[in-house]
Amino acid sequence: MHSSISLENAMEILIENCNILSGEIIPLDQAVNRILLQPIYAAHDLPAKAQSAVDGFALGEGPDQIGSSYNVVADLELGSLPRFSLEINQAAAVSTGGILPAGTVAVVPVEKARFEQQQVIVLEQIKPGTNIKTAGEDFKQNEILLPAGTKLDYAGMALLAAYGITDVEVVLQPQVAIVCLSANIVPAGGELKDGQIWDSNGPMINALVNRDGGLVCPVIYSGIIGHEEMVAQLSREMANLDLVIFTGGTFQNDENEAETVMNALNARVLFREVEMQPGSHSAAGIADHCLLISLSGNPAACAVNYNMLVTPVIQNLLGLDSNYQRIKARCITGYSKKSGSRRMVRGRAYCTENGWEVEVLPGQKPSMLRSLLGCNAFIDLPAGSPPVEAGEEVSVVLIFPGSAYLKAGI
Repeated sequence: MHSSISLENAMEILIENCNILSGEIIPLDQAVNRILLQPIYAAHDLPAKAQSAVDGFALGEGPDQIGSSYNVVADLELGSLPRFSLEINQAAAVSTGGILPAGTVAVVPVEKARFEQQQVIVLEQIKPGTNIKTAGEDFKQNEILLPAGTKLDYAGMALLAAYGITDVEVVLQPQVAIVCLSANIVPAGGELKDGQIWDSNGPMINALVNRDGGLVCPVIYSGIIGHEEMVAQLSREMANLDLVIFTGGTFQNDENEAETVMNALNARVLFREVEMQPGSHSAAGIADHCLLISLSGNPAACAVNYNMLVTPVIQNLLGLDSNYQRIKARCITGYSKKSGSRRMVRGRAYCTENGWEVEVLPGQKPSMLRSLLGCNAFIDLPAGSPPVEAGEEVSVVLIFPGSAYLKAGI
């Protein structure tokens, strides 16, 4: 077991002890935000055949000047497959998306043509290829459509549907249990007795797990069901879990309550104590294939712990890149405190025409929720850092990996 280790070392140990999950086949309409297990290739060209990009007239070889006329030999219904070729000075009426007959040189829009007595008069100069969607111009047969590890969004869903794909193989969602160890915590809405408070960490972790692609079992409250029943319940469910997240509990006489539970579950403790504030009293263990991670009971510290330790684990289980994006940014507000140990200051980062900027959010105590509102980044201050002056450049961890708006600065 490792004790008092760096954040990077803790992350390496966690990643070393988790593997990409297997897959399941689900209907496409249920696959949004799921992760593809295998790459998907184009079964055919898209579009499969040349199509019209507008409502108008498909033109064969002929004059290309304004006022040129063509004989209209067919009125093609949308969805029909033409079985003839356009000859010189011939045209056919077509609709947007309609398959074009062989011999089509260009398509003139209906608003740029005049139809009279089975003749179409072209009201613009004709350029070869105009308004034609060529076969395979979007994707070629056997071209990769979506690589493994793609998170299916609206674009991916549309692309797969365009190929008639109705079922996809996606990575199983990590099964996650949340355990609240604090004796004075009750579920939100429950009746409070003297000294008790409503649980905020459970709902917060639940939201974060869902954000990252995991699936949460109901929160287990040790203070309500008792220590022994909590251990027994976890023992029964461990075979179906990929991750157990503990929050809260005591840390007294150099003993971590979460480690006591890990020992009761016959887990191997991987590390205890991470050199980072807030939330240094973190610990992790593994029982068979299931990782167990202990987070702080203070809300802000819990959020820091989760983003820096749990998110990379879930990303790795899903087969995704588990590395956070780091940037340099100008701290526009400054931070007035010295940092005796490495500190993650909650901030809001954004990109401007002058580059990246970050502001320190109010309420930086580990027990306060205020600093989490609008937080999308941590200012990573090394141990021994003096106060940060306004305008000083700092190292920033963006805590929404893969979020395009952060990179684009929108």
